[in-house]
Amino acid sequence: MTAKLQKIIAELPQKPGVYFFKNRKEEILYIGKAKNIKKRIQSHFASKGNFGNFYSQARNIDFIQTRTEKDAFILENELIKKYQPKYNAELKDDKNYAFVVLTDEAYPKVVVTHQPKTTQGTAIGPFISTRELKKFLFDIRNIFPYRTCKNGVDKPCLYYHLGLCAAHGKEAQHYSLIMAGLETSIRMYNGEKKHLECYDISNTQGSLSVGSMVTFKGSRPDKNLYRKFKIKTVHGADDPRSLKEILERRLTHTEWRYPDMLIVDGGKSQLSALKKIPLPLIGLAKDHRAKSDASLFSPFGHGPVSLRVMPESIRTTLLRARDEAHRFAITYHRARRLQEIKQNS
Repeated sequence: MTAKLQKIIAELPQKPGVYFFKNRKEEILYIGKAKNIKKRIQSHFASKGNFGNFYSQARNIDFIQTRTEKDAFILENELIKKYQPKYNAELKDDKNYAFVVLTDEAYPKVVVTHQPKTTQGTAIGPFISTRELKKFLFDIRNIFPYRTCKNGVDKPCLYYHLGLCAAHGKEAQHYSLIMAGLETSIRMYNGEKKHLECYDISNTQGSLSVGSMVTFKGSRPDKNLYRKFKIKTVHGADDPRSLKEILERRLTHTEWRYPDMLIVDGGKSQLSALKKIPLPLIGLAKDHRAKSDASLFSPFGHGPVSLRVMPESIRTTLLRARDEAHRFAITYHRARRLQEIKQNS
């Protein structure tokens, strides 16, 4: 390695980005991407692998810093196709990253494609790993049963009989809600910031029952949009009916922006009373063996889906929202109990 290259490497940022190896004529030899540009360049020289000619020709290193590692992957793909470097054999062809297309039909199909412009519909992506994307879609289908078949609504497909396609029969009346929930989930997986609301109930043996609503914008809570509810019409410890009450009351507040998805703390019993809520909805049931685990349900899927199989970004956001709704509900309930104690003393 030349003294010039050593100096360049010493000054490289430890940030995500795309880097370029150049020869003495400033021609690009190789384009790479990195979560940490400096460490990745150093690793090249620590283990040359099959790039002996590449390194012997290198006289300069340049880079473009990006916001995230995913942005670096996408930019790398674009730049390799543009400059066609000699030592980037893998990405020189016409292959692109994967997209999910929700087709422009009355009952949209879900299509995974590398050429999204060839399919009419709403395209979401890009996704770096087609294999990981397909696994996510396979898992999420258990709570948002989507269509992949060519059958009409009156001709149920095999997946319908397996509970994995809700575009046929009576279930089709809920298909637009299912697709809205699916689209939100896919966009969350793609790192897009979505508006989520999470709800929980707290009481002491059915008395002084309250509900909480916490709001997340992407993975971050927005405490300005938190709301508290006193349960008015339900007596005793009845979480499903209590959730139904506060969700119906929340929906009357049209001045509050409706979320992309509702999340409730609970499983099938909580969701049983919520099928008529006109927004995408999932239930997050606790796993009492492990605080960091839970099961996902929806009113229309046959689930459950373990949160462990979900991508980390979704898993972390949903657990944070659940825990925050629980904390906020307990805090409000304790305040009501303290107030009642003071009034009765």
